[in-house]
Amino acid sequence: MGVQTFVKKLIRCISCALKYTFAVCIMPFVKNSRSYKNLWLIAERGIDARDNAYYLFKYITKNQPEINIAYVISRDSADRERVLSIGRVIDFGSFRHFISLAVSKVKISTHIMGYTPYIDFFVRLDKLGLVRGKKIFLQHGIIKDNLTYLYSGNVHTDLFVCSAKPEYEYVRDNFGYKNGVVQMLGLCRYDALQKPTRTNKVLVMPTWRYSLQGVDKEQFIQSDYFRKFDELLTSKRLCELLKKYDCELLFYPHIQMQGFIDCFSSSERVKIMSFKDCTVQELLINTDVLITDFSSVFFDYAYMEKPVIFYQFDETDFRKHHYSEGYFDYKRDGFGKVLYDLEPVLVELDSILARDAKVETEYLKRINSFFTLRDKNCCERNFNAIKEIAER
Repeated sequence: MGVQTFVKKLIRCISCALKYTFAVCIMPFVKNSRSYKNLWLIAERGIDARDNAYYLFKYITKNQPEINIAYVISRDSADRERVLSIGRVIDFGSFRHFISLAVSKVKISTHIMGYTPYIDFFVRLDKLGLVRGKKIFLQHGIIKDNLTYLYSGNVHTDLFVCSAKPEYEYVRDNFGYKNGVVQMLGLCRYDALQKPTRTNKVLVMPTWRYSLQGVDKEQFIQSDYFRKFDELLTSKRLCELLKKYDCELLFYPHIQMQGFIDCFSSSERVKIMSFKDCTVQELLINTDVLITDFSSVFFDYAYMEKPVIFYQFDETDFRKHHYSEGYFDYKRDGFGKVLYDLEPVLVELDSILARDAKVETEYLKRINSFFTLRDKNCCERNFNAIKEIAER
C-alpha cells in the first residue's frame, strides 16, 4: 500500500469514527422517533440495488408494510431510481446513514457490513462488539470455495443464508457458527429467475483476479486474463458460429474488472456490457448459454436449467492467488464441461447451440441433485427467519 493510499484510508477511518461516535451519542434521543423506531437497515454495498437485498426489500415493502425498513444507496447510483420507486431510501455516507446504523434493530446486507458507510472500518469495529443490532448475511451468491474470511470469529452474524444442500452442510460443518445461524433459505433473487426462452444471445461473464488488483491498463493488457478473453472475443471461429446461429455475444466482466472494459474488442455481433447497461440478473435471464471461468453466477444459470461452459485457462494460477477449493469440484460436480483452451470451448459452444441450447442429461441430474430447494418462496423464507431473529 502506498503512502498516499494509507493516508486516505486513515483519514476516512478517523472521519467514520467521529461520525459514528456522535451518532451513538444522540441515539437515545432519536431511537423512538417514527423514522428510527424498530428500524431494519438493508443494503448491498451502498452503491447498488440489483441483488438479494433489493429483492428482499421489494418483497417486504409490498407484503409486510408494517416493517420500518430503509434501503441504503448512494445518490449517484445507477439503481437509485429503482429503489426510490419501491420504498424509503437513506443516502449512503450521509449522517442519517450513521444514525440509522447506530439505531437500527436489524441490519441486512448481501456483503459483510455492506450496510455501513465503510466496510473495512466497521468490520474491525464489529470485532470489538461496537456495532449493535441483529446482523443478517443474505450472501452475494452460493459459496463453493473455502472462504476463511467468512468463518465465525472473522464475522459476527445472526443469520447466514445458504441456498443448496451441499453448500449449507459445508458452511454449517466448517465455518464454526452456532446452531441455527446457518440456514438453508434460498437466495432472494432466485424468486425472480425465469424458465429459459431462446434469445439467441451468448453470455461471457468471468470473475475477477486477485493478482490484477491495483494494476493500470498497460499492465492489464499484458495479463493472460485480458489476452485469453480478448482472443475469444476476436476469434474468427466465434464470429462464424455467431453468424451460423444468428446469435449475439455479450461480454460482461466482474464489477472489479469493469474499469478495463474499454480494453476489450467489440464487433457487430460482440457487445461489451458495462455495469450501467443492465443488471447481472437481466443478463442471466436474457441469454441462452453462459461461458464463465470460476464465477459463482453459474449457479443462477444452472438454477434456470441453462447450459454452462467453464473456460479455466489459468486454473493453477487462480487457486494460487485467489480462493482455495472448497467442497465443489468443477469436473465432478459442475453443470457443464471444464475446458482449458479456446478451440474446445468453441467446439462445445457449437454443440450447445446446435441442440437448441438444451442442458445435457448428465448435467441436468447434477442440477436437480444440487438444488433441492427450488420454488418462488425464497424472499418469504428469508423474511420469516429474520423476523424470528428480530423478535428474540
